Amino acid sequence: MQIKHIIASTHNTIWDKDGELVLAAQKERKAFQLIYDQWSVRIYQYFYFRTNDSASAEDLTSQLFLSALQALPRYQHRGHFAAWLFAIARNLSKAYFRKSKREVPLDAAYELPSSSNPSDEITHLDEIAQLRHLVLSLTEEEQELIRLRYVAELPFADMAIVLKKREDTVKKSLYRLQARLQSALLERNLLEENHA
Repeated sequence: MQIKHIIASTHNTIWDKDGELVLAAQKERKAFQLIYDQWSVRIYQYFYFRTNDSASAEDLTSQLFLSALQALPRYQHRGHFAAWLFAIARNLSKAYFRKSKREVPLDAAYELPSSSNPSDEITHLDEIAQLRHLVLSLTEEEQELIRLRYVAELPFADMAIVLKKREDTVKKSLYRLQARLQSALLERNLLEENHA
């Protein structure tokens, strides 16, 4: 019995941080700033990777937090606040692309770090180019898996809610996608080595 209590209290501690922020913001609008501080960077990055445009990402981030603030009185926290925010983000980005009739692929938003060693930088640029080529071959759903996991840093449970799929399905899809990308990169490297 004691172990169950410890597990339950640990679980509550992990997800209650957002719950506490939500409760505070529902009581006092000024507390919404804490939610903004907690989530704005990841939300912005998600939108930036979707649009490849900082002004659009900023606008969409503002729209998201305005929507969240307006909907917050009706929100009931059940441990998946991030999923709720990113579901709003996903809907806003879909509306954005419907209006603009364009979509920027996931690869367009990569920023290249500079290196003091030119040969390292050339190698890195080559790796980025290979990855970009592979990313272009992904479906929108596969790109969304990558965005939610690696840009938004969502846990699988929240990804499942956002994508409206079972958690095990999301895990399997991402693991298969990772294996496929890794295999394709290895295959490309082997082909390049054989032609060199």
